[in-house]
Amino acid sequence: MKKYISLSLLVLSLVIAGGGCLSSSSSTATTGGVWQTKDYGQNWTQLASLPQASGVGSIAGVNVTAIEIDPSDPTVYYLGTEGNGVFTSYDAGSTWQRPDASELTTGTIIDIEVHPSDVCTIYIAFPDTVLKTSDCMRSVYDIYEVDQSDEYVTTFDIDWYSPSNLWLGNEQGAVVKSADSGATWSTVYRVNDDITDLEVSKADSRIVYVATDRRGFYRSTDSGASWVEYEDDLKKQFKDSDEVYNFAQTEDGTSVLMNTEYGLLISVDMGETWEALSLITEEGEVRIWDAAFAPHNASDIYYATSSTFYSSSTGGQSWVTEDLPSGRTPYIVRVNPEDMDRVWVGFRALDN
Repeated sequence: MKKYISLSLLVLSLVIAGGGCLSSSSSTATTGGVWQTKDYGQNWTQLASLPQASGVGSIAGVNVTAIEIDPSDPTVYYLGTEGNGVFTSYDAGSTWQRPDASELTTGTIIDIEVHPSDVCTIYIAFPDTVLKTSDCMRSVYDIYEVDQSDEYVTTFDIDWYSPSNLWLGNEQGAVVKSADSGATWSTVYRVNDDITDLEVSKADSRIVYVATDRRGFYRSTDSGASWVEYEDDLKKQFKDSDEVYNFAQTEDGTSVLMNTEYGLLISVDMGETWEALSLITEEGEVRIWDAAFAPHNASDIYYATSSTFYSSSTGGQSWVTEDLPSGRTPYIVRVNPEDMDRVWVGFRALDN
């Protein structure tokens, strides 16, 4: 969850203008949106159908910024986009539809998080605000607004064990927490760098991981009361690991991937120690845009570079490579928690 690039220019202009690209059934097919593979990347299917009163349209032109799977129903997906707001699917991506709330049909989405036990309560993070719905996106209301233009939200998460605890990070390095479902907020820590990702551990929700653009990663084991910085220790072992892009976890949180400029690091003790995965490419040779575990099997790992899809069934000891179906950036990789052969890649047009 929570992917980051600088929000200062392109993204923010789209937030204001609400610009984006949707195509109709008569338009030339484009290669954005979401693609699915069920055979480790040998074959791909684009999931783009958008039934409307005027006919069947397409979301093949959208740029994907977030994918959220309903924790209680793995056929329900929420798609965040750049400039086109949110799309929802109730049939595992076969068709898409718009939410009722008009506020969610435009703008750039940073993240979408579904309440772990109340599936109609959903949080939608934009760069400049966080909206909440309690009625399955029929209506929304504002629970957080940025005070200054350099404090844009870059990442958002919800505590699965105590869902009243909400977390966000911003471009100024503030770790911000709400303990009352968004009614009030407080800054619990500052890392003095852009925060690129924040995740609550799925093994122990008191553990919180924070990734930064140039200062490595930070970890709290007491719900944000204290923090440990790991930049210096990791840089001694893994050059350029201080530039951290994002995290991925297994469903039980016992294995964690950290995606860095160095490459992929893995921890099996909830972030206390890390080892490098053996990749086909040399350290720092290519940008890994996203990585994912099969939720219930840490041996199955997937990641994507600009043109190539990598899969491993051996915990990273060996890899299979396949071409990606789009020339856009493979911005998000997700695996269905009940059908772990079903892997999604969301594409976004970026300067690689």
